[in-house]
Amino acid sequence: MDDWDDDFGTAPTQGGAADPLVDAEYARIEQRYTDAGYREGITDGKLATLQEGFDTSFAASVPASRRLGALRGRANALLSIVSAPPAARGTRAGSGSGSTSAGAAAGGAGGVDPSLVEQVRALVSDLSRVRRDDVLPIDTERIDHERDEHGDDNAFELESNPQRDMEGLEDALGRMGGGAAANGSTANGALREEALLTSLESRVDALENLVIGGHA
Repeated sequence: MDDWDDDFGTAPTQGGAADPLVDAEYARIEQRYTDAGYREGITDGKLATLQEGFDTSFAASVPASRRLGALRGRANALLSIVSAPPAARGTRAGSGSGSTSAGAAAGGAGGVDPSLVEQVRALVSDLSRVRRDDVLPIDTERIDHERDEHGDDNAFELESNPQRDMEGLEDALGRMGGGAAANGSTANGALREEALLTSLESRVDALENLVIGGHA
């Protein structure tokens, strides 16, 4: 048999198991699906991690921030009552035989006891100086990471925004004037988190009882 017969007498290898193109195509498809699976796994892992972190941060920050906001609202409402004219004050504080107006709490018809007004103003001022960092748990994990990664000479700084810039300015002014401490108002010393909120709530409750006699 000559060479021509040999060429046409052998079964073709194209598309068969011995075809090198088949192996190359299989390897290409395998790599493509491996890459796709890897990317999907990375995405799913990131989402799961982010969701867990969000849930933890939400549970730690939102209730405390909401309590602080409610206290500020109540304190400003009290300030509005004690600062109002006598005629309007009785209406705001509540009408009826069971209600005690701010004027009655002061024991005079000419106006509210100035010391009571000052207490309310001081409360509003103290609440305005409380920052989110004062009522939220300290992020020890972030602090440790900064210490390990950056050291004391090259500390990590959060991205600047207007709120952080204002907090930094307030801290600087407080230190210059000997006013509020960095961790809260001078009236509350070094209290933080739950202890600070509880202390402020007690002050708000006490002043509400004085101003409106415990009747909304």
